[in-house]
Amino acid sequence: MNIQNRVKKIDFHLLDLRYSHTRIRSDKVLAKIRNSIEAYGQLVPVVVTVEQDRFVLIDGYLRIAALKACGHDVVTAQIIPDKEPDALISLLANNRIQSLEIIEQAALIQELRHRFSYSFEQIGQRIGHDRSWVKRRLDLLESLPEEVRQGVMDGKLSAWSANRVLVPLARANMKDCLTLTKKLLVTPLSTRELLCLFDHYGKSTRKIRDRIVADPGLFIKTLQEKEQQQAARQIQDGPEGKWFKDIGIICHILDRLQKTSASMFFPTLDSQQRQRCRTWLCRAEKTIVELKHQAERES
Repeated sequence: MNIQNRVKKIDFHLLDLRYSHTRIRSDKVLAKIRNSIEAYGQLVPVVVTVEQDRFVLIDGYLRIAALKACGHDVVTAQIIPDKEPDALISLLANNRIQSLEIIEQAALIQELRHRFSYSFEQIGQRIGHDRSWVKRRLDLLESLPEEVRQGVMDGKLSAWSANRVLVPLARANMKDCLTLTKKLLVTPLSTRELLCLFDHYGKSTRKIRDRIVADPGLFIKTLQEKEQQQAARQIQDGPEGKWFKDIGIICHILDRLQKTSASMFFPTLDSQQRQRCRTWLCRAEKTIVELKHQAERES
């Protein structure tokens, strides 16, 4: 049977959406697909396998949701002869993997592991990856707290934020991860803001960390206000102000070096370290002399 004979119209009530939990429901992507369907109709068939008198939907969950939103009650589907686990393997292995988020890949791997008892080696061999790749995907999914996983699948949290921020945070402090997740579900942050927040969290004391996860939106707003104030001061002070600030920093550093020199210059210091000290001191002295001469010439 050729591929044209395997594409047909199927009523929605004949579809089995058993893998809907493995797909992220992005309102933004859904709106884009809906607009396309309203303008041009359904261009790409969904993919289904046959199970008795029903059709198991393998790929095309957002297309189904978009068709329903447009008032359709049938879908153009490609019926493939593969058995259900083979169809999931094909979805992971073929080019459509490029459109799957990491957490979606992990959810499909979890189905293959738990429902069909596939080993990591079997999955890896079939989709072109080694065992460790497959296991890392599954570990990512299973290390996510349920609140985080559901937030990602509902499209309220990005898969990027889950992978880069919430998973490491959950491993370090589950309580803070859950608190932050609840806040992000109500007041989302951009990926840039969330990465900035996580960076500050890692450098902060316990007291500051509590403030960060308690109100991440306020923390980011405060940081932005400080940056704006600093930028305004720089504009107001001009290059002269920055120059005086920088040379003040240099003087403070030199004072600190002088105070700690006793612990550096001692008789047992080896010759290599002594030469290294002389090199840096000569370089510093040369730079300061050149700077002084330049200032005198300009004056």
